[in-house]
Amino acid sequence: MTRQEGGGRSLNTVLMAALMLIIAVVLAFVLLLVVPRVSGMLRQSAVDRTKETVLQGVSSVEIYVNSMLRALHYATGLLPQDPDQPDKAWQDELNFMRSSRTDVVSLSFFLEDGQLSYSTDGALRVPPRDVRQAQWFQNAARWEGTVSYFSLPHVQQLFENQRRYVISISRGVPYTQDGQQRMGVLLMDVDYLAFSQVANGIALGGSGYVYLMDEQGALVTHPQLPLIYSGLYTEDRAAVLQHTVGTARDDYHGRERTLIAATVGQTRWRLVGVAYADEILTLQSAFVRTFTVVLVAAILLSLGAAGLMAFAVTRPIRSLEDRMRLVEAGDLNVTIDETGFREIRRVSGAFNHMLWRIRLLMQQIVIEQETKRLHELNALQAQINPHFLYNTLDSIIWMEERGRSQQAITMVSALARLFRISISRGRSHILVHEELEHVRNYLIIQQMRFKDRFVYTIDCQEEARNLRTIKLIVQPLVENAINHAMDELAEEHLVISVRAWVEDDLLCFEVKDDGVGIPPERQAALLTSPAGSSGIGLKNVHERIQLTYGQQYGLTIQSQEDAGTTVTIRLPAHQEVQA
Repeated sequence: MTRQEGGGRSLNTVLMAALMLIIAVVLAFVLLLVVPRVSGMLRQSAVDRTKETVLQGVSSVEIYVNSMLRALHYATGLLPQDPDQPDKAWQDELNFMRSSRTDVVSLSFFLEDGQLSYSTDGALRVPPRDVRQAQWFQNAARWEGTVSYFSLPHVQQLFENQRRYVISISRGVPYTQDGQQRMGVLLMDVDYLAFSQVANGIALGGSGYVYLMDEQGALVTHPQLPLIYSGLYTEDRAAVLQHTVGTARDDYHGRERTLIAATVGQTRWRLVGVAYADEILTLQSAFVRTFTVVLVAAILLSLGAAGLMAFAVTRPIRSLEDRMRLVEAGDLNVTIDETGFREIRRVSGAFNHMLWRIRLLMQQIVIEQETKRLHELNALQAQINPHFLYNTLDSIIWMEERGRSQQAITMVSALARLFRISISRGRSHILVHEELEHVRNYLIIQQMRFKDRFVYTIDCQEEARNLRTIKLIVQPLVENAINHAMDELAEEHLVISVRAWVEDDLLCFEVKDDGVGIPPERQAALLTSPAGSSGIGLKNVHERIQLTYGQQYGLTIQSQEDAGTTVTIRLPAHQEVQA
């Protein structure tokens, strides 16, 4: 009997229809209410940003104007009370000031009758009468130094050596001549190009610009000033002249423009920013484009809703699979999030419990291995202590048999000190100077035993004295040197030197002798073979060091037959070891 599918809409169809309806409602709301409001806000924001740019331009121009006024004021202070006085140092100061500023074309001081007192730019080429009739001279003299006069751009033709396009700044300066107070004029010509660059450097979109004009509407600076003078370009200033400051709009060759005017302090000039609407409203256009993209994306989103539902169902399973692969690769610190459907949460919980049990068992194994390592270390160290006693007691018995009681007493005293350090209140680590004191007591005993057969030196760097080290690692090396390096037939003394120092964060010990040396075939086996006839081998010391600090530390041996042997121990110099 075949089971037929029931009628009705599928879940996929219902979900897609619901999502499409929701998105349609949201889009209708956005189109009717949000888009007009946001568009208006973007337009106002663009105008506000343009205003801010113009105001910043005003600040830049004011800063430059103020710097010119400060320079003019400074030059005024250089002028003498009596221009006819013999001391002409003030003229050198004006020349220096002119040469130190590239934007200052010339500095000139005129007397009350228009006569030139001094100029940095050569002799006067016009009569004093023309100077007195000039507007910059009359205004500056009339204002008597209270206000500085700024001229419009012009070609300066007062001096023989000057034909520069400049803006002139003049100021009345009082002086004394023939006992009477008079009013002269200080003139400073500023390079127009340097002045205009301050204003023309303000960008308002791709085509926008700024210009300066005076109170009557005459242009001071303009990016197209030569074209305006030649009649090839026009600037509509009527809308700006109606208001001292504010915003206006006009239409230039079919393009809407926003005009923003602000007054420049000290000069009463107006800085006008011209911004084209199609450039400053790019955000508005971008908003429309973005909204179109969002509309298309919303439609595609509704179509992909069913696929997202399937993804939401299978995502916990894929996450579980990825975490299992990490565990398979050896990462046992993984924790699986117990999310998703109930069955998946149960599987995740069981897997987390299994990982916890594995980590617990591995931790127990590590503890057991550490305990085994400690027992091995103690067993290796325990081999050394009886060895000291055996050799020393043999020597004491030998001395007593030969009637050397005083030497036996000295040897017993050295033995007591040696074993006091060896025991070290049960500590396995001691300070470096204690280890070397232990070696010194051992050498005292052995030197009495092998009289006139060897000499020794012990040297310790001050930086190494109070570092910690495993105890009883240097004495076995000295013992091997005594037992194996001495040549029974040689007449010279065996020289043994013991040294401790710190190098590259390593604590180093060195036991060096000039004895018979070690054959090459034996050197390779010294750190791997057990102790020989001497009782305690180098392998014991090497293993103790590596069990304590790691495989990168231990002993190195350098030897040459009939030339001697050097054994070096390297330990970490800053280890923190519990006693």
